[in-house]
Amino acid sequence: MVNIYDNANQLAKDLQETEQFKDLKKSLENLKNNPESLDLYQRMDKLQRQILAAQNSGQPLSEEAQKEYQKINEEVRNNDELKDMITKEQALFQMINDVQQAMTKPIGDLYDDLKAK
Repeated sequence: MVNIYDNANQLAKDLQETEQFKDLKKSLENLKNNPESLDLYQRMDKLQRQILAAQNSGQPLSEEAQKEYQKINEEVRNNDELKDMITKEQALFQMINDVQQAMTKPIGDLYDDLKAK
């Protein structure tokens, strides 16, 4: 019998050996080593959490937060370390999405006979 959790744990280990994971790890190290980029990342992360909290509570984003969002977006466009990190992160998550689609395809196939024709 297959232990799917063992396979999932192996997949997590394998993920760390991919080019995409290694590229993101290197990009994050570069970001950490640049105080300006690190500060920008931390401000962006804090603002993203504020936006999510506002969305989850159904509250509008404050005018101050909206202005901060615009300011941070402009700064990100001019920050090579952060742009690189975002690009590397997107590549890794695209690979994860591809794997997830492969993993869930058999579930979708189970329903094929039920679909209207």
